[in-house]
Amino acid sequence: MCDDIKTIAEICSHVATILALAAGGWWFIYTTQFKPRLQFDLDCHFVALRNSEQLLAEIQFIFENKGFVEHRLWNLNASVHAIKSEQNLTARRITHETEFDERLLPAVQLVPKQYGYYFVRPGVRQIITHTIAIPASVSAIRITASFDYGKDKQFPHTARRVFQVPGSAADSA
Repeated sequence: MCDDIKTIAEICSHVATILALAAGGWWFIYTTQFKPRLQFDLDCHFVALRNSEQLLAEIQFIFENKGFVEHRLWNLNASVHAIKSEQNLTARRITHETEFDERLLPAVQLVPKQYGYYFVRPGVRQIITHTIAIPASVSAIRITASFDYGKDKQFPHTARRVFQVPGSAADSA
């Protein structure tokens, strides 16, 4: 009878080990393969307009899906700010980040309601553009953009970049 109990205990131990390995393998595959992995960046190109005091700024939201699942962009938010005066640059008190005090594009949702979402398939580099007019007198703009990894998530993936506007005083120096 002692041998039977010992055999049953060994079998239970082996089964528990196999289950633990299977659970660990499932967790590894689930967390790495089936989660969205998206690289997000911004770019901006400027177009001069004839006889105008404005330029067009084509903002590019660059998404590269490095994962194995399609990613849906339910929300894509952006804002654009410019520096009004280069003579009196101010900085935030704690972070010392330079203030961009002229709002050219308030925080806006860029996914049209009739679309519902944009999508980026696995292995695809997708560029979404948005064009705004900016004053030609502006020398630099800061673009801030964000999206969430789900429809109603609370922790956005963000990108922020500063771009020099062509034809500005800094550009000709």
